[in-house]
Amino acid sequence: MFVARAGGSVTTGAFNEHIGQINTHGDASVTMGESIFEKLGGAENMAAMVKTMYTAVLKDPELAPFFKDVDVERLQTMQFEFLASAFGGPVSYSGSELQAIHSGRGITAHHFAIFVGHMADAMRQHGASADDVDAMLGQMSMYRDKIIGAANVDG
Repeated sequence: MFVARAGGSVTTGAFNEHIGQINTHGDASVTMGESIFEKLGGAENMAAMVKTMYTAVLKDPELAPFFKDVDVERLQTMQFEFLASAFGGPVSYSGSELQAIHSGRGITAHHFAIFVGHMADAMRQHGASADDVDAMLGQMSMYRDKIIGAANVDG
C-alpha cells in the first residue's frame, strides 16, 4: 500500500511492460466465481486504477509526505503486484513484507482510510461496481493492521 514517493512525474515504461506480461485470464482450473481482479477488468484496468489512485495519493497533503523520494514507477509496479495478487489475479507480489516496509513510518488508521478511499475512487472512475468496491474494501481491511503497525498483525 504505502511505500514512498519519488519526487517527479509518473513514468510508464517499465511499469507498462510489466503489466503487458501478465496473463489476464488467470488459472483456467479455478472453478469458483470471478475474482475481484477479473471483475475489475484484469491487468490493464488494474494498472490504470493504480495510476489513477497514485495521481490522487501523491496530491493528497496528508499522504504525499509518505511518498517523498521514492521511485514512483517501482511503487506502482509493487502496488499493482500487491493488489492483483490480493484480488485473486495471476500475479505474485515480489515486494517486501507489508509490516516491514510500513513499520516506523507513522502511518495511522486515518492515513490508511484516506489511501483506501483514493483506491475506491479510482476503482469507480474505471467502472467498478459498488459491489466490487465493497469487496476491495473487505479485502484491504485484512491488511490494515500490518500497514498501520497495530498489535494484531496476524489476522
